[in-house]
Amino acid sequence: MKKFLVVNAGLAALMGSSMAEAGFSPYYAGAAIGASKNNGNEAQFCDECTGSQFTMHKKNTGGAKVHKVYAGVNLNPVFGVEAEYANLGDTYAIDMYRPEFGIPGGRAEYAKARQKTRGIGLSAKANHRITRKTSVYGKAGALAWENKNRMDYTNLDNISETYKSTDRGVSPTIGLGIEHEVTDRISIRAGWDRTFDTGKGDRFLELDSSKNVTDLHSVKTDTDMIYVGATFNF
Repeated sequence: MKKFLVVNAGLAALMGSSMAEAGFSPYYAGAAIGASKNNGNEAQFCDECTGSQFTMHKKNTGGAKVHKVYAGVNLNPVFGVEAEYANLGDTYAIDMYRPEFGIPGGRAEYAKARQKTRGIGLSAKANHRITRKTSVYGKAGALAWENKNRMDYTNLDNISETYKSTDRGVSPTIGLGIEHEVTDRISIRAGWDRTFDTGKGDRFLELDSSKNVTDLHSVKTDTDMIYVGATFNF
């Protein structure tokens, strides 16, 4: 794998140098902000949490604010390679409410579960120019992600506890976008990315037979990111 990356980096550098000598620099870097949404659901929270009333956290339904920075090289006018650091925000977020004896309004247990994802990605990028200054692109690659999992729990006696865990993995990604050159050096882009299965398991929370917390795991969700960004070409 290391040899593969070194060879490709060398090829990119050689092609980039020849294109620069021809009067065109293929290298670029930029940053983008946007919103994300995932397909997480109540059933992924906990098998043993029967009798609970669930409500999805507003970030799941309304979109979490996210950002990324990226850099790449156009190996030729059509194909390129792009690397990025992406913060996908909450890729799973749910609130749990369980009233004592099933009667709302009295004592109750509360749980707030969050799975926050960030990662480093590498993609192959294909460009197609539709006007002199505007092009569309497609990407496919992988994201090496890290999930920070957290659950804040309050019991019937109003005593609070916090549980945390961390998971890591690699997931495939795809993306589409459009880019417009504002000047020779600056362009703007808008795009959509999807990261598949940003998680390790099927249930976020594990309980023992006495319904005590034993572990937290990130859950598999697909996350869409819509973004706008600015790119500097050099």
